[in-house]
Amino acid sequence: MEERDVNWSLITGSTGGIGSEITKILAERGQSLILLNRSQGKAAEQFNALQSKHPQLQMKLITADLMDTDQIANAIQQINALPGRITTLYNNSGVLASEKVLSPQGFESQFAVNTLAPYLLIRGLTEKMISSDDQLPAMIVNFSSSAIKSLKRFEIAELANPAQVGGLLSTYAQTKLAVTVLAPALAEELEAKNIYIRAIDPGATKSNMTTGGNSGMPKALAWLAPILFSPADRQAAKIVESADPQAHGRRTGIFVANRKERTMPTIVADPKTQAELVSYLDQL
Repeated sequence: MEERDVNWSLITGSTGGIGSEITKILAERGQSLILLNRSQGKAAEQFNALQSKHPQLQMKLITADLMDTDQIANAIQQINALPGRITTLYNNSGVLASEKVLSPQGFESQFAVNTLAPYLLIRGLTEKMISSDDQLPAMIVNFSSSAIKSLKRFEIAELANPAQVGGLLSTYAQTKLAVTVLAPALAEELEAKNIYIRAIDPGATKSNMTTGGNSGMPKALAWLAPILFSPADRQAAKIVESADPQAHGRRTGIFVANRKERTMPTIVADPKTQAELVSYLDQL
């Protein structure tokens, strides 16, 4: 295969949890990988381990803190300079916090990583994902969360800098609802370029975020997580399966959980809400 014909899968936050397991699955399949992470050291360790097991695997490491839009812009520039095209973008990186932390640009950390970063990557890499009509569509996977079920309202105007910050069932849930909304909001526009987008809920997963003493986790769930939550490798397999553009009736703009297409939450399905969110993100 010539370099210009390379088909890449891009995974953000590939060094831990579901991201690490998705990377292992794709590496076993011989998929060329772009690994986008904040920690250069952890990424290098992952790279070396994968290269030792799969010496012929094509991989590129890109370092960026997804809280910082300047670093995201630089990462997009590096990725677009690579040969070939991106066939799958896994917007996996996530932050769960109970205290307010602001990005260099003044955005609340969970919003910056969970919502804004995926949106910027989608916008910045769209041209890198375009394919002809005779090829399988490229796929964008936005990671949703079961936490969105707890929400009664969607506070778009407060996403970037909420007055109060909470964990799993408040601020985090709002940012995950937003990234879920982006699937139907951008579906028609992206499909015209032969790109699909799906919001996929991986389900309750054992990870450092959920079982590592994270203060953003409700105490009751933190106690139960090691018992009730599923291993990351099992959840990753569900994500990769649902990321196949031929799965789920070759449909785009959908919400998937536990391998099945689910009815969009009412808030997500509202075209007015979708347009309002995209306009809000564009203004930022």
